[in-house]
Amino acid sequence: MIEDQAREDIAFIRQAVAEGRNYATARSPEMLIWGIALAIGYFGTYAFVRGWSPFRPGWVWALSLGLPWLYSLRRLLPAFERACADRPMARALSMLWFGCAVFLTTLGVAVMWTSDVRQGWFDAVVAGVLGIAFFASASLAHLAWLRWVAVLWWLGELALFALRHHPETLPLSAALMLLLLAGPGLFLATRRGTA
Repeated sequence: MIEDQAREDIAFIRQAVAEGRNYATARSPEMLIWGIALAIGYFGTYAFVRGWSPFRPGWVWALSLGLPWLYSLRRLLPAFERACADRPMARALSMLWFGCAVFLTTLGVAVMWTSDVRQGWFDAVVAGVLGIAFFASASLAHLAWLRWVAVLWWLGELALFALRHHPETLPLSAALMLLLLAGPGLFLATRRGTA
C-alpha cells in the first residue's frame, strides 16, 4: 500500500517536471521574440539619444512592446489554445511570466508617461524582475541552468543601477535582452525536438 502510494507520487512528480520542461520549450519562441523586440527598443532609444536616429523613442517602444504582446496574446484565441495550458505546471509557468510581463509593461508605460524614465532606475527593475522569473522557472521547469541566467540578470541589475544616469545603460540593457532573454529562448527552441 505504501509502495503503491510512493510510486504514484513519483509518477506525479515526473509528470509535473515533464510538463514544466515541455512548457518552457514550447514558449521558447516567445522569449526569443520578446528579447529581440526589447533589444530593438533599447538600441532605438540609444540611437535617438545619440542623435543617430530621427525616430522618437515613444514610437519605437510602441512597436517593441505592442508586437510581442500581439504575438504572446494570440494563443488566447480558441484556434491557438493548446492542451498543455490546462496542466498545473504549465499554468504556473504561464501565470508567472504573464504576471511579470503585465507588471513590467504597465510600470514601463507609467514611467515613460510621467517622464520618470530619466531617473534611470527602471532598467534595473526590469533586470531584477526577469531574474526572479528565470529563478522561479528553473525550479518549475526543472532546468537548473536557468538559475545561472537568473544570477546573470541580477548581476546585470547591479550594473544597470550603477550606470543609471548614463546613456550606456541602453546598449547594456539591449545586450542583456539579447543574451539573457533571446539567448535562452533560442537555446530552448533548438531543444524543442528533444523535449
